[in-house]
Amino acid sequence: MTRKMGLGFGVGCVALALVGCSGEESKDSAVEATFDIPEVMEVEPMEGPFETVIADDVDPAENVVAVVLEAKPATVKIADGIEVEMWTYNGVFPGPQISAKVGDTVRVTLKNSLPESTTIHWHGVRVPAAMDGVPTLQSPIGVGEEFVYEFVVPDAGTFWYHPHIRSDEQVERGLVGTIVVRGNDEPETTTDRVFVLDDLLLNAEGQLAPFEVQQAMVGRQGNLVVVNGKANPIVAMEPGGLHRFRFVNAANARYFRLKLDGRSLTQIASDGGLLESPQTIEEILLVPGERAEVVVTADSQEGEMLTWKSGVYDRGHGTGAAPEVVLFQSKTMGEAVVNPPAIPSSLRVIDKLGEPIIQRTLKLEESMGNMGEGGHAGHQGHGSGSGTMVMEPTFSFNGKTWPDGEQFVGKLTTVEEWILDNTTEMDHPFHLHGFRFQVTDNHGETPTFAAWRDTINVKAKQTTTLRVLLEDHPGQWMFHCHILEHAERGMMGHLDVTAP
Repeated sequence: MTRKMGLGFGVGCVALALVGCSGEESKDSAVEATFDIPEVMEVEPMEGPFETVIADDVDPAENVVAVVLEAKPATVKIADGIEVEMWTYNGVFPGPQISAKVGDTVRVTLKNSLPESTTIHWHGVRVPAAMDGVPTLQSPIGVGEEFVYEFVVPDAGTFWYHPHIRSDEQVERGLVGTIVVRGNDEPETTTDRVFVLDDLLLNAEGQLAPFEVQQAMVGRQGNLVVVNGKANPIVAMEPGGLHRFRFVNAANARYFRLKLDGRSLTQIASDGGLLESPQTIEEILLVPGERAEVVVTADSQEGEMLTWKSGVYDRGHGTGAAPEVVLFQSKTMGEAVVNPPAIPSSLRVIDKLGEPIIQRTLKLEESMGNMGEGGHAGHQGHGSGSGTMVMEPTFSFNGKTWPDGEQFVGKLTTVEEWILDNTTEMDHPFHLHGFRFQVTDNHGETPTFAAWRDTINVKAKQTTTLRVLLEDHPGQWMFHCHILEHAERGMMGHLDVTAP
């Protein structure tokens, strides 16, 4: 299922077929919908520059971070001999990392040099509604235009930014970047680095493959996995040091089941920042849009390489047939660290949310009911159709599809309980804009530790219950599946938060 990467590219696949929604032949229809899960190509470990570019702060004020981003096409080197035409921020993939402190004002000027309109959504950052980058509240930034986003960052953590218009294509083309906000109580580590996990679907010429309707059911999965825009990079770790890994899943649809050569990991943070205390784990499942932070002590011998992998995970519709994938290598090298920092036993206090004043239920649903042309012509009119008629899926909350999706109304300062009932045959990563939540029941189990989140996996045919505090920022807020093909095809709604 995996292959060595040579000079040529092929898109090998596991082909799956659906007839109707059950996989059984229908007496009323001979139309068969097929979709592919690409084989991931193996790449030899690659040394060289690895870390994300840090954005230049053009404002000298101590508590202001001012950044200029230009969304533009660029040629990006992914590995030796592999250069891909992509859309980027400032010509790099992933885009520049914006670094700030809690309480800073962040001001980002976005210049649009793309061939189409775009926006920026600040995933996980609690910003005013007008700054959230969604087309219901912000007019898309046209070709040649610019827009200034400005907001105060209230929470420490690892967040990211990406478009929220035609996001299934624009994100896949490379428009992703990170924003790291540090607090006063950050644990001391030897290194503190961001790892953006992503994948690309390349054609036989080594360029981005066409966007097609057939990719929509499972979401577009790539045949090349990249970390910080590089294929199988080597990351140096000083011997004896305590190293912090901030992971971001920026992929359209791929789930990353992270593990390190049979070793345990120590998780210290989730979507919403630090946990209450470190948690020893064997692996961590990172769904699209989700973030997590772990620390690792470099106790290997000088020159030894450890392999980070993504294990097999079946999220439905045959995705479990794909084997594990190599992500990157960590290599113990350099000068040994004397008196390395220790992992603190306590990180912070997370107060449990109180009883909710209202309970809502969201039924996650899918259907293969629409006929459309291949080549993406059936989806909001972009891309060029192949002329082949295929079954195009739709996705919904409570039977309603965006833009006529489910609409809730809530009150500031109140606690709500949301029951996410996944009626479909596959997992869906649920993301809520503007607010953070706590999971109280996950597929029939109570979470073993408290955490703030904005993205959570809801397993197929299972239910997840969460509580959300509408603590700030009135306005309209999106919630959606973060398999971007699903969100763009209907699995999106909004919450209208008003003053109490």
